[in-house]
Amino acid sequence: MAAAMDALAGFRAAIGATRVVTDAATCALYSQDVYRSGVPALAVLQPQDVTDVLALVRAARTSRTALHVRGGGMSYTDAYLPSESHSVIVDLSALKRIRTLSTVDMTVTAESGCTWAELDAALAPHSLRAKFWGPMSGARATLGGGMSQGAATFGSARHGTSASAALGFEVVLGTGDILDTARIGASSREAFFRPYGPDLTGLFTGDAGALGIKTAVTLQLEPRPSVRDSVSFAFDSFEALATTVAAVSRRGLATEMFGLETALARLAAGDAALAQDLGMLWQVVKAQHGLGAALRQLLRMARGGRRFLSGSTYIGHFLCEAHDARRLALDLQELRSIATQHGREVANSMAAVVQAQPFPAPMVVGPAGRRLLPLHVILPHSAAAAFHAEFIALRAREIARCEEHRVCMFVVFAAVGPSALLYEPVIYWEDEWLPLHAATLPAELQAALKPAAANPEGRAYVERLRVEIVELMHRHAGAHLQIGRAYPYLQNRSPAFVSLLRQLKTELDPLHLINPGALGLQP
Repeated sequence: MAAAMDALAGFRAAIGATRVVTDAATCALYSQDVYRSGVPALAVLQPQDVTDVLALVRAARTSRTALHVRGGGMSYTDAYLPSESHSVIVDLSALKRIRTLSTVDMTVTAESGCTWAELDAALAPHSLRAKFWGPMSGARATLGGGMSQGAATFGSARHGTSASAALGFEVVLGTGDILDTARIGASSREAFFRPYGPDLTGLFTGDAGALGIKTAVTLQLEPRPSVRDSVSFAFDSFEALATTVAAVSRRGLATEMFGLETALARLAAGDAALAQDLGMLWQVVKAQHGLGAALRQLLRMARGGRRFLSGSTYIGHFLCEAHDARRLALDLQELRSIATQHGREVANSMAAVVQAQPFPAPMVVGPAGRRLLPLHVILPHSAAAAFHAEFIALRAREIARCEEHRVCMFVVFAAVGPSALLYEPVIYWEDEWLPLHAATLPAELQAALKPAAANPEGRAYVERLRVEIVELMHRHAGAHLQIGRAYPYLQNRSPAFVSLLRQLKTELDPLHLINPGALGLQP
C-alpha cells in the first residue's frame, strides 16, 4: 500500500493531481479490452502533451510502476491489460494535435491520440488522405494504437497495413528520453524519407507498444480519389472466393476487399437491416458523386434487397477508387471479368454502406448482443486453403460443444497487399457484457441489443477455443496484427532473433516498465 501511495504521489507531482484518476470504476473500465478484464490499475494517467509523457515515465522509473499505454481501447489481445496491481494505464487520448501538414511533400505529423477518423476529416479539405487511412474502428482507434498494434482495412488491399504509411515516430523511451526515428540530424524538418539506413521506424511498427510510447506519427499522404464504386459477389466455396481475391490482389484493382460467410450475414441482418435502414440509405446517397450516381446506387440496393444472403456460402465485397471515371470503369470491368469466373454478382449493399460511412460506431458486441472474440491470421494466398480446411474441420468437431455453451463461429476475411489474405475466425457467445461494452456502444444500439445472463462455462469454453485456434494458426506459420499478449510472437524463433529483441527491449526500457509482457517479452 505504501508503494502504491508513493507512486501516485509521484505521478501527481509529475503531471498534476487532476490528471491522475483513481476512482475504482474508471480504473476497472480502462483495464478492460473488448475480450476481457485485466488487473485493475492503480490509476489512469491523462497526459496532455509529450512533456507530460516524459514526466510520467521518469516518475514511473522512480517508483518502479508499470505503464500500460491505451489508445482507443478496441484491442482484443490483452494489448494493454495490466497483469499486476502496481500498474497504471496511460491514456493518450488528449494528444490530438496535427503538428504539421505539407501538401507539397505529402506528409502529415499528428499526435498519437488523434483518431483515424479525426485525421481523415482534417485532411479532406486538402483533397488528401493517409496512404493507409484507418481500420473500420477508426472512430475510436488512434494513430498510436494502429501503429503499435498494426491495423488493416482502408487502403489495405492496395498498400498493406498501417505500417505502410508510417514515415517516422516520436517515441518516449523507458529511459526517459525522446527518440525521433526518421528525423535527419538535428534538423527540425519532420520525417519525409523512411529508408535512410537501418529502418528504425519499422522497428516500432507492430511492437505492441513494448519498445516505447509513441507520442506522434508522421504519415505518407496520397491524393484523395475523386470517384469510387463497389461490387459484391456471391461464391459457393471458399476456394472460389480465395482464388478471386488473389487474382484481384495481384492486379491491384481494389483498394479494399473484405467479406464473410453468408451465414453470419444472415444472422446480422436481423439486427442491422443495413440496406433498408433509412438513415444508412441517406448516407449512401450523400456519398455518391451526383444525383444520377445516387439514383443508380439506390436502384441496385432496392433490386438486390437481401436476396444475396441466400443460395451462396460466402460474400465478397470489392471497393474501387480512381482519379477519373474512365480509369474506375476499366478497373471495375476487369474486376468483374475475374470475379464472374468464380462467382456471381449480387447487390453491393454492404460495400456501398462501407464506402459511404467508413468509420461507424464500433460494434464491440455481435448480433443480438452476443459477446465476440475476433481472431485472425495473415497467410500467403498459396497457404490459405490448407488453413481453411483445418479450421472448418475443427469447427465441425466442436458443433455439439458449441451448442451446449451457446457459442458459434464464423469466417471473415480481408485482403492485405498483393500477397496475403487476412483470415479471421470470429467467435460469438451469449454472456454478460463488460463495462467497456456498455461504455462504447451508442445509446441506440444499446436499446436494440441486450446482454445475456452471465455464462461462465461458455466463457471458459471460448478461451479454450481461442488457445486451440491460435495454436492452429501458429502451426501454419501465419503472421498477425494486434499481437499484444495473445499471439506467440517469440515461439520457435531462432535464439539469435529472441536474443536481439530482448536486448533491444532492455536497451530502450531498462526497467521493463512499458507494456511489460507484450510481444512475449516478460520482465
